[in-house]
Amino acid sequence: MKEPKEVDGIFQADNPMPTWWKLVWLISIIVSIGYVVYFHWYSEWPQEVAFEKEVAEHEAQFPAKQAIVANTEDGSNPYRDDVVAIKEGEGTYKQICSACHGPTAEGAVGPSLVDKDWIHGNTDKEVFNNIMKGIGPERQKLNRGGMPAWEGLGAEKVYAVMAWLATKNSSLVKAK
Repeated sequence: MKEPKEVDGIFQADNPMPTWWKLVWLISIIVSIGYVVYFHWYSEWPQEVAFEKEVAEHEAQFPAKQAIVANTEDGSNPYRDDVVAIKEGEGTYKQICSACHGPTAEGAVGPSLVDKDWIHGNTDKEVFNNIMKGIGPERQKLNRGGMPAWEGLGAEKVYAVMAWLATKNSSLVKAK
């Protein structure tokens, strides 16, 4: 055995690892290889099956919202008179939209949403398209700034915000 090495008053010995540590390390490697082989080739629960199962469970748990939004071919808001959706829409508005349109929707950087003037249309279908696709430079009117697209927000939340806006402004109509 070598003589311990001294560095700054600390002795450093070259002792081997205990045998039981080496065995634990070796066993963990063997078990992990066995687990990978079992999981990827012999298991009945691969990742694709697990994902499909989770999607099916989610769709079974939340069918109503998807069915309601799918029934809007005429462009009208399916949540217009839904009290729960109106409350959710108010929360979403205050969290996301109020930065530009003001906390009471009376306008700030963006235009007022409670007056009678709708620059880009006042029907549910037009407002929905404006929110989802945004208003780029080519569609700007009256020297007002543009609006980002909110497709990532999802149709349910956009319709909920529109339902809340309809309670604040009667000039937002279902259809022409």
